[in-house]
Amino acid sequence: MAFYMFDVDGVLTDENAKPDKEAVKLVEDLAKEGNIVSFVTGRSRGWLSDNLFPLLSNDVDWSTLYCVAEHGAIKGRGTDISSWSLDTTYVIDDEVKELLYDVSKHSEFQGLIEWDDTKESMGTVEAVHGEPGDREHLRNTRKALQDYASKIESISKDSGNKTVVSTYGVDVIHPDLSKKIGAEWIISEVKHKEHNKVLVFGDSTGDMVMAVTAREQKYEDITFHWVGEGNAPEEDRISTVSSSASFSKGTKELLKKHTG
Repeated sequence: MAFYMFDVDGVLTDENAKPDKEAVKLVEDLAKEGNIVSFVTGRSRGWLSDNLFPLLSNDVDWSTLYCVAEHGAIKGRGTDISSWSLDTTYVIDDEVKELLYDVSKHSEFQGLIEWDDTKESMGTVEAVHGEPGDREHLRNTRKALQDYASKIESISKDSGNKTVVSTYGVDVIHPDLSKKIGAEWIISEVKHKEHNKVLVFGDSTGDMVMAVTAREQKYEDITFHWVGEGNAPEEDRISTVSSSASFSKGTKELLKKHTG
């Protein structure tokens, strides 16, 4: 039995943030084989419920699916998001969110980024996704995200928060919030179960913290699976495997070696 931690954006989704049915099916196969499966994402629980969970088969018992949303501010088991809990420690002030929202409405960002009103703990903008294969629009949205992050940095810093730029969005979050919190919670929940190795899938350098957290919890057989663009991050006593493609296409390439 193995223990899997998956980022969602850029790992189980394509370049336009659409969940990949085939990638999700491979994750489902892991669960059917008795492995422990968990999601650790910056996405909201509402987004997971509306976009990812409908792809999961009802024939599988998902009661032991461990889920972390908004980097760790929201945690729960199973696919009933109403049973998950929000840690109010990590909720930024509404006044800060309003300032961030106002910047997102600047004319230069029209058609490129939009406010994510599903987030409960943070202030987030997401790229407006174009047609599949529209590389120019993709470049423009990525530039818009970087420009937005620069414009709101003073708001984030002055309010005591931090800015996190990801594949599809920009989050302003509590300074102590990271996927480390989510990974620690999941590990504490599964520590009494039988599993001897940890496998982490991520597309950003920040996802490596999940593998590092497993190392801190005395796991010895840890592999970080990189499906991002550019060079994979490296850490002592953590093996790294890279795919030849990015996004869910890379995840499918690597997962096919784990299932069946």
